[in-house]
Amino acid sequence: MSAMDGSQPMVPMGQFPALQPMLEGPPPAGEEAAGIGAKDVWRIVKQRKVLIIVTFCLAYLLVGAATVVTYRFFPAYPAEAYVELIPPIGDWAKPQETILPKDYITNRLATEAANIRNPACLLAVLELPEIKATYFYRWYGEGNFDKCLHDFENMLNVLPVRDTYLVSVSIAVKDPKEARLIVNKVVERYVARSSSELTDEGRGKLESLKNTQATVTAELGKIRNNIGVLRQKQDMPALESERDVMVDAISVLTNTITELKARQADVESQLATVHGNDPRNLPVSNEMKVVVEADPILRYYRQQVEQDDIQLQALALVMGGEHRQIRVLKTQRDGYFSKEIQRREELIDDLRGRQIESLRQEQARIKTMMGEVHEQLIEKQNTQRDLDSTLQTFKNLSTDEERLSRELEQVSVALREAENTLDAQSRGGGRLHARPAAREAYWPSRPNFVLYLGGGFVLSLLAAVGLAFLREFTDQAIRTPLDVARYGRLSVLGSVPLLDDEQADVDAIELATRRAPHSLVAEAFRQIRAHLTFSGPLLSQQALLITSARPEDGKTATAINLAVTFAQGNQRVLLIDCNFRRPAIRAAFANTRAEGLSNVLVGHKTLDGAITKTDIANLDVMTSGPMPPNPAELLGSAPMRELLAAAKQRYDRLILDGPPCLLISDAMVLATQVDATVIVARAASSAKGALRRAREQFQRINARVIGAILNGVQVRPGGYYRQQYREFYEYTSEEVVPQELPGGTAEIESGLEVQDHDKT
Repeated sequence: MSAMDGSQPMVPMGQFPALQPMLEGPPPAGEEAAGIGAKDVWRIVKQRKVLIIVTFCLAYLLVGAATVVTYRFFPAYPAEAYVELIPPIGDWAKPQETILPKDYITNRLATEAANIRNPACLLAVLELPEIKATYFYRWYGEGNFDKCLHDFENMLNVLPVRDTYLVSVSIAVKDPKEARLIVNKVVERYVARSSSELTDEGRGKLESLKNTQATVTAELGKIRNNIGVLRQKQDMPALESERDVMVDAISVLTNTITELKARQADVESQLATVHGNDPRNLPVSNEMKVVVEADPILRYYRQQVEQDDIQLQALALVMGGEHRQIRVLKTQRDGYFSKEIQRREELIDDLRGRQIESLRQEQARIKTMMGEVHEQLIEKQNTQRDLDSTLQTFKNLSTDEERLSRELEQVSVALREAENTLDAQSRGGGRLHARPAAREAYWPSRPNFVLYLGGGFVLSLLAAVGLAFLREFTDQAIRTPLDVARYGRLSVLGSVPLLDDEQADVDAIELATRRAPHSLVAEAFRQIRAHLTFSGPLLSQQALLITSARPEDGKTATAINLAVTFAQGNQRVLLIDCNFRRPAIRAAFANTRAEGLSNVLVGHKTLDGAITKTDIANLDVMTSGPMPPNPAELLGSAPMRELLAAAKQRYDRLILDGPPCLLISDAMVLATQVDATVIVARAASSAKGALRRAREQFQRINARVIGAILNGVQVRPGGYYRQQYREFYEYTSEEVVPQELPGGTAEIESGLEVQDHDKT
């Protein structure tokens, strides 16, 4: 199927990693490799199994050596003895008094264990002659007795045995005989010491408990007597009810005082308003007007004035305005009107005076009421305080009674225990006995071979695997195509094996496809050619820029072999050296012209004058030419675009060998002129960060990067080529591949030319 129709058929990949899907747009900022999966873990283990095995063996050898040294020079032989507590045996007729609480037994055993570790007891053991003769004492005790005592206390393990009457005493030292001797002497010394002190201590404790019981009993009787006297004088339930009534009454009186204070403030405010003012200037309320107008005398004067007004109107119509009778009637009417006004003012003045007097009387009445209510409030509060005092006294006495009752009960229990203990001691109970005696140990407790060797095995394995993963995660070099995809976020077009691992006789990798066409290196470039051919239309990658992030990554060798591979695939190819600062194409092809790209760009040469035909069919070469003063400007100029356009008319593929993109800006300029860019990375040399920065740099200028080629991949365990090398050369060995196909090479090439002519 032709690649010009844009279809992408499946390509057999053999043992090579599959072509990764091309990225659509730049990845998120700061994004690196995805999370590690189970396949990645297995890959890391396979690739670094030598490191894991070596690290594990070294670590486990150290564990074994440490175990042997510990067993030979620092063993610890344990010895263990027991101290048994014989419980008191009481009166069988009173079994409830002979059963001791479990907590008592637990606490007693814990106390005995602490006493055994007491420095005074241990000091007595260290002073024994047989102990001083031991290697343990000479090792720890000579020159520093305090340190010996301190170490002895730390080495001695004393623990109560769960659900028994036993206390375990153990120690582990270098000599098993000394371990047995030390433990037995500690137990014997402590048992003898406790037996001599037990009786005196029990009698002293019994006497002290009896005195305490008598004191508590006397105090309890006194308090109960006071409670009885108080109950005879007062009825406590009635007092509580009366106290509640007092609380309610005090609340009511307090509210009443608050209301009276508010009324008093209102009256005082009204008196302050009328104080010092003329009563006649005070305002007249509506109520005062109603009272004044209801006065009979005022009403009489007003009626007379109204009657005279009516008569004056009637006489004025009959007699005229100047008649004597009318003047007499007017004089009479004015007299009544004056009396009406005077009467009204007198009534208003009287009402104002009575209002002021009423306010003063109200003020005096409120003060009297407040005094009475205040006296009642004080009386109620005093009564409440007396009730509270009586009730609190009763409460305190009741609390003291409960406390002393509990204390008396506890003292009685302790007294019964002391009596039982002393009675049991008199009959042989409640004492400590050493049983059984310690025996010599056959096996040391240190080293614990299962723990040392088993745990050391696990820890060594974890350390080895952890070191492998640490090495993997801290390795900043690109080593596999997976690293290219994960960290560079680029499609992997193919991988080229390291030439040192190649079985074919090839001096330089630039000559691999020409001198050793049946080698695995040449096959790797044919794989890359297949990827490029079937990954997109020809016009989308007709002009290819081959670049790298850093120098020495093999971009020139990749460009040469890729150009040769395309030419061997019957495509017309032009290989252009665009690296003005370090050209290498001319050295790889004999008899090439010195004039090249720079001569064409400045107009000193034509395209035909700068191209050299090679001894490889379909492959022409254009060298870089002399070093121009402005390489980046020439590469980005219009003549460069015209040169590429003219070359595309004559050639199927243009392969441009560019400079490193992170060092020189020429590669960035070229990336905008070509159809696609391919980045070359060298395994174990190129850094992950450099490859990522190269990809990001091209993305920022919207250059089209179609993928990356990993060069110099080494054969290593878990790698990509270890098994492929063997299978490839077995598959292509002379025993299974015919020496020459029927018809010969010339006939095949002529047939291919005829097919090309038919297609054209």
